[in-house]
This record gives sequence, C-alpha cells and structure tokens, in this order.
Amino acid sequence: MRFNRSNLALKKDDTNRFLPWIIAFMTLLAALSIAGLLMLKQISQVFEYNSQDSITIQIPAGESSDDDEQRTSKMLVALKKVDGVVETTRVSNAEIKKLLEPWLGQTAGSETIPLPQIIDIKIDRTSDLTAEKLTRILGEIVPGTMVDDHSQWLANLVNTLKSAELIALCIVFLIALATIGTVIFTTRTGMGIHWQTLEVLHFVGAHDEFIARQFATRAFIVGLQGSAGGILLATPILYAFEYILKNLGSGLLPKASLNSSIWIGVSCIVPVVAIIAMMTARSTVIKTLKKMV
Repeated sequence: MRFNRSNLALKKDDTNRFLPWIIAFMTLLAALSIAGLLMLKQISQVFEYNSQDSITIQIPAGESSDDDEQRTSKMLVALKKVDGVVETTRVSNAEIKKLLEPWLGQTAGSETIPLPQIIDIKIDRTSDLTAEKLTRILGEIVPGTMVDDHSQWLANLVNTLKSAELIALCIVFLIALATIGTVIFTTRTGMGIHWQTLEVLHFVGAHDEFIARQFATRAFIVGLQGSAGGILLATPILYAFEYILKNLGSGLLPKASLNSSIWIGVSCIVPVVAIIAMMTARSTVIKTLKKMV
C-alpha cells in the first residue's frame, strides 16, 4: 500500500514547539565557535608566517637624527655582508611610533622621545645564522644593538592559538552531540504521542520507511527553521565582536576579519544541522519500530 501524504499531525505536537528554539540556541553557539575558530586561524597563520624567517634588529637611539641615520646605514651595509641574510627592510619612524601608541598613547609621537631604529630582516633558516651570532657581529658595529628572533616566542604563541582552535572544535562537536540527543528525545516523545496512529498504519501495511520519512521530513523543516534563526541571532554578535577587535588597538594583534570564508562556514551550519536532524529522526524511528514488531 502506498502513502503519498503525511498521516501524522506532527506540526501540532508540543515537542515541535520548543525544538526550533533549542536548535536555534545550539546553532548560535556553533556559529560563534566556528567563526572564532576561523578568526583564530587567521591570527595564528600571520604569527606562524612571521616566525618562519623573520628577525628584528633594534639599534639604540643616537644623540641626533643624523647620528641615527649613520648608525642605520652602517648596519644595513654590514647586514648585506652577513651570510644567511636574505632581505633587509628598515622600519620608518612613523611605523615605529604607530607600534608604540598602544603603550605610550599620544606621547609616542612626541619629538622629545628618542626612538630606536628598527630593521626587519629575513634569514635563511638552513644557514648557521642565529640571533646570538648576529648580536655579536652587530654589537661590534653599534654597541647595545638588540636582536630579536621572532621564532623563539611566536612559536609558543602559535601553539597556544592552535590549542584554542582545538577547544573551539571540541565545542562544536559537543554542540552537535547535544543537538542529536535533543532530536532523539523529541522524536521518541513524538512517537509516543502518535503511538496508536503508528500501530494503525502498521496494521494497514505502512512500511517503516514511510513512517520514518514523516518524522525525518518534519525534523528537516524544524532543523532549517531553528538553524536559520540561530544564524540571524549570531550575525549581530559576530559584527559586534569584529568591531571590538578592530578597535582593540593597532599593533596588539593582527587584524582578523569576518571574510567570505567565515561567512560561508557559518552559513553551512544551516543545511548541516537540518540534515543531522533529519538523519537522526529517521534512524531513531526505524530502530524504535523494529522493537515494536
């Protein structure tokens, strides 16, 4: 016997009244976790790239701007002769002041404050050039020169960020498990409400697949509604979070933005949640009906 329409009034169940709200809340948490995960990945990629072959040289401030120019010129010439140095880039005074603003505020732009000269260099990590060796070489040219190897401290920061990414991924996994458990509970509750109808359908020849499809279709619709609502709730929160990051202060953290890949990842939550709800409801109904026979 074939059934071409639903014989179950699932829309009127009390279980379907609160399930969309639960799914919306779960989707909200998942969207925030996934967006946070991808933004952390943006930041860690920047730090990881900078830690690969970048070293910073800080030349102490001289007695005058002319003295600073002479010291910096000597240093640039000397660096070109050092084996393992691939590229040298002098950081302008304007950039140095911008880097100091988060700590010194407007005072960083004052002409009365002596500014060290900074040179960024890229080195060949396969060579035997190290920060200690550079310090010895450059210290003979300009005493007090400091060499900072980014890889030594950025590596720990990158590992910390990756740990945070793993935590965010675990949160998404736990949210998925909670969603599956909620759908299982509501599906079984709905089956209990319609148990007499299910027995009649079985008696007239309805297959388990047909009954499971009724619950699965309803779960898919509820999943779409709830997850779409969760994304709508998450959108203003994500924009507010991005605004806070952008105004946190230049130089403190690399810029992380809600780019297209993040929005695609967040948008994919809607069909994924709907499919999870549909498959969970279907498998729950089939397993329950097999015990019924």
